[in-house]
This record gives sequence, C-alpha cells and structure tokens, in this order.
Amino acid sequence: MKNLLKAIACAVVVFTCYNCSVEPAEPIQDELLTSQEDISDVEIPEVNCTSQDPQAILTNNSLVAVDFEVFDQFGLLMTHAYGVPAGDTSTTLTFPDGITTFVVSTSSTAKEVKIDMGNCMVYEVEINENNQLDTDVPTQL
Repeated sequence: MKNLLKAIACAVVVFTCYNCSVEPAEPIQDELLTSQEDISDVEIPEVNCTSQDPQAILTNNSLVAVDFEVFDQFGLLMTHAYGVPAGDTSTTLTFPDGITTFVVSTSSTAKEVKIDMGNCMVYEVEINENNQLDTDVPTQL
C-alpha cells in the first residue's frame, strides 16, 4: 500500500513536469515593441475647426420613412431632409449657428428638440427600430 501511494505521488509529479513548458519572455517583449512601433507610425490628422457651420445628420433605423427639418430661432425653415427611407442616412445638413429647432417626424408622430448650436458642432440624430429618438445632444467637431 505504501508503494502504491509513492507511485501515485511520483506519477503526479512526473505528469505535472511534463505538462509544464518554459518559454523565454524575450519574443513576447519584441512583439509588444513591434505593435507599439506600428501604433506610433499611424498619423492622426489634426482637426482645427474654427468657423465651420453647424451640421445635422439623421440615421433612420426605424421601419418607416422619416422627415427631418431644421428651423432657426424665429421658426423659419433653414434646411430639411424629407422622406429619409428606413435603414438610410440623410445627407449632411448645414445651417447657421444659434438657437436651432430640429423636428423629426413620421406619418404618425413628431418630435421637437431645441439646441443652441455653435460653430463646429454636429447633431447626429438616430431613430431606433421603435421610432424613438436616441440622441438629443450635439457633439463638437
């Protein structure tokens, strides 16, 4: 019985030693340096937006066509994208800065959002599959 326990213990040690492998760490470090060099080689263009007019883009992920209108602070229509089909994106609409009202409408509903749009801002509107407005905050270019 003692010999059987010793044999099992010896087999476990031998089995563990044969299943372990030792690999040098140098190639891993070389791979990391190579990937860091690749990242540093990529040039990121600088965007210096100084006086570009605000923009708006509508992405229609719903199942119906959507109308997108942009009004100024006095209620005058500045630009629009009518009949944006389901699964499509409107053209980029540009307009002067200031208090802007965006109206997103379908045949059954309409949603109005007022935002103070400044230069170098973009308002990306997304309509989800349930005809809900997912975004109501502009981003800086």
